[in-house]
Amino acid sequence: MIETITLIRLILTIIGVVSTVYGVSYVIIGRFDIPFIPKRESMMIGSMLIGIALALFAISAFVP
Repeated sequence: MIETITLIRLILTIIGVVSTVYGVSYVIIGRFDIPFIPKRESMMIGSMLIGIALALFAISAFVP
């Protein structure tokens, strides 16, 4: 059975990867000015998602 710490790291890493993919896609949508949502909001959402992903990667790296 998977240990709890390993499971927590795995879950945080998966959420971080998904957040990174969505963040990068929102930044690309904002850069190319695709009429999905306004450019400023798209860039802001993408940057926040990338920041959340970096925080999750840092947390998963420092879980004992």
